[in-house]
Amino acid sequence: MEISIRTPLIHSLSLSQHSGCNVWLKMESSQPTGSFKLRSAGHACCHYASKGATAFVSSSGGNAGIAVAHSGRKLGLPVTVVVPETTSARARQLIEQEGARLIVHGKVWSEANDYALSLATDEIIYIHPFDNPLLWEGISTIVDEVISEG
Repeated sequence: MEISIRTPLIHSLSLSQHSGCNVWLKMESSQPTGSFKLRSAGHACCHYASKGATAFVSSSGGNAGIAVAHSGRKLGLPVTVVVPETTSARARQLIEQEGARLIVHGKVWSEANDYALSLATDEIIYIHPFDNPLLWEGISTIVDEVISEG
């Protein structure tokens, strides 16, 4: 199952003229969650779901949590996202809108992350917001799309 979508590649005349070479913009803001983070989170969640995960837990300051929440909803698996107090009201709203359980814990991300890690089990899989080879593999699909468009 693919959770992220193929996004447009748009030529920027002004940046191309300014830099003296062709500049193309990959429009990741058109992902359903508005961020490239969906590529990585979606890929990781699909991998773990195929291995028997029953739920996901993540920590985030915003976009990664929204992406895990969206991925869990698409896969039909519950998600808990732990965010620090500094996370914007809009990001919190988007996480909850995706159906995830939102927990606000700690003043900074590292405190939220420690709490998220404490919730993980063998079946409730922790999805790191940026540090996991599966995430990097998922984001690499941008390169494949750019190459396929020439």
